[in-house]
Amino acid sequence: MRPTSLKETVDRIIGGQNWVDALSEFLDEFYTSGPAERQRMIGEQPKLMDIAFRDAYIGAVAEHLARRWGLEIPAWADDPRRFLNQPHFPEYMGFAKPVFLRDSPMAFRRRLIFTEAEPLRRARFPRNG
Repeated sequence: MRPTSLKETVDRIIGGQNWVDALSEFLDEFYTSGPAERQRMIGEQPKLMDIAFRDAYIGAVAEHLARRWGLEIPAWADDPRRFLNQPHFPEYMGFAKPVFLRDSPMAFRRRLIFTEAEPLRRARFPRNG
C-alpha cells in the first residue's frame, strides 16, 4: 500500500524504506487522489530526518505540489531547517547547471535545490492540471 501523506512517507523513510521509492509511491497516490484529499496529504508536518538535503527536498515537495495544484502551502514547509545553505545540483548532470538554474521551480530554487522544470513527474502525472 502506498503512503497517503508526506508525513507517512517520511515515517517510512525513517523506518528504512528507500527514500526515492517512498516518495515515488507518495506521488503516485497524490496524483490519483481528488483535490480535497491532496491538501490533507501535504498538510501534516513530517518529522525531520536530520539529513539537510532530504529535509529541504520534502519541504520543496510540499510547496511545489501546493503551488502546482492550487493548494495552501503548509506552514511547516517554511521551517528554516527545510532549506539548504549551499546550492545542490544533481551530481551526474554538472554540464546542465545553466538549464537547472533556469528551469528549477520556485519551491526548489528558493531552497537552493536545482533540478528540472517538473521534478515530481510520474507516469500517473495528471495531464489536465
